[in-house]
Amino acid sequence: MSGVRAKLQTMAAESTAVVLAERIDALAAALNAAGVAPERSSGLLAAAAAATMHAVTLAALLEEQPRATVVAKPPVEASARRAAAPVPLAA
Repeated sequence: MSGVRAKLQTMAAESTAVVLAERIDALAAALNAAGVAPERSSGLLAAAAAATMHAVTLAALLEEQPRATVVAKPPVEASARRAAAPVPLAA
């Protein structure tokens, strides 16, 4: 089953990467259409590419972590709370 899970995780990371790459392409097209200077565009696209790589890396790392199971503790009864040591108060 772990092979299937690994394949699904790879597909999810690739899907995220493809979507983000498409957004960078759209940003490049919008900057070009707006007449932004190539020097300025290259800086913005470089920053977008770096952010994309960080996002894809983070998504992959989060998918690799095992899912934590949360076990709810039973509520403490009121009588048990009162049985705890009393807190001295200053006079």
